Amino acid sequence: MDIFDSNIDVNKYKVFLVVAELKSFSKTAEYMHISQPAISRAIKELEFQLNTQLFIRDKKNVILTDAGEKIKGYIKNAFETISLGEKVLKEEKDDLNGVIRIGIYSHISLFMLPEVIKEFNQKYPNAKFYIYSTSQQEMVSQLKNNELDLVIMQYPIFINEKNIQEDVICTLDTCFFSNKEYYDLYLNNAKSLTEFPIILPKRGFPDISRLEEILKKQNIVIKNNFTVYTMELITQLVKQGLGIGWGVKKSIEKELNDGELYELNIGFDMPVSIFSVAYKTNLVNNTTKEFINLFKERMKDIC
Repeated sequence: MDIFDSNIDVNKYKVFLVVAELKSFSKTAEYMHISQPAISRAIKELEFQLNTQLFIRDKKNVILTDAGEKIKGYIKNAFETISLGEKVLKEEKDDLNGVIRIGIYSHISLFMLPEVIKEFNQKYPNAKFYIYSTSQQEMVSQLKNNELDLVIMQYPIFINEKNIQEDVICTLDTCFFSNKEYYDLYLNNAKSLTEFPIILPKRGFPDISRLEEILKKQNIVIKNNFTVYTMELITQLVKQGLGIGWGVKKSIEKELNDGELYELNIGFDMPVSIFSVAYKTNLVNNTTKEFINLFKERMKDIC
C-alpha cells in the first residue's frame, strides 16, 4: 500500500498545523512545549521533504505560502479524521456523549431544531451541540472539510458527491406576506403585485428560481426593491412597512397566527421549499447518527 511506502512524519505535520494557526514559531514552541530551534528544524525538514516553501518568514510572524495554504486543508482533514475515529471507538464503550456539529439556515432552525434537541438531550444529557448558521457555500465547504457533521439546507446540494448522503426531510409551502397596511392596499388594488415593492431572498436557491419562472408565466413583473439574505430580516422589513415579503410560510407561522402579518392570496400556486439533511455516512460518530435518525423521524410531523 502506498501509504506505508511513504515517509510520513505525523509530528512534523502537527508542528506545521500549529505554526499555521498561531503564525509564530515562538508561540508554537511555547504551546507545544518544544524548543524554538526544534520547531524551525521540523518545518525546514518538512519543506525539504516536500520540495516546496510552506511559510514566508519575517521578524514579526510567519505567513503561509500558496503551497502551504493548499496542503493545510488536507493535513487538517487527516487529523480531524483520526480524532473522529477515536471518538467513535470511545462512544462504543461509553454512553453517547460526542459533539454534534450542525450547519443550518437560521430561519428554519427556529422551528426544526429546539424540540428535537430537547428530546435528544433528555435521552443523552452528555451529548454536546455546535450549531452554525452561515452561507450555504460556507456550510457546504465545512461539511466537505469535516468541520461539520451534518448540514440542513435546500435540496438538492450534493448530487455529484458520492461520499455524501443527502436525505429529503421536509417540503414546505412558501407565500407572499405583508403587514396590515399593505394587506389592505393589496386587497383594494385588484390583487396585483406589480404596484408594490417586493422583498425577496437572494437568488441562487431552487425555490426562488421556481418563483421567478411562475411569475414570468403569469406575466408579472415585480419591483424587487430589496434583496435580503436572511428570512428574519425580510420579516422585520415587512413589519416596518417597507414592502411585501416572500419566503417559507412555516418561518412566519407565529406572526400569521397572531395577526402581526398577513398571507396574500396571489391566485396561483406558489413554489415549495424542499429541505434535506446531508452527511458523510462513513465519518459521522455514533452520537450524530442517533441524532440524525431522531431528526428525520420528527421532521415527518412538520411536513
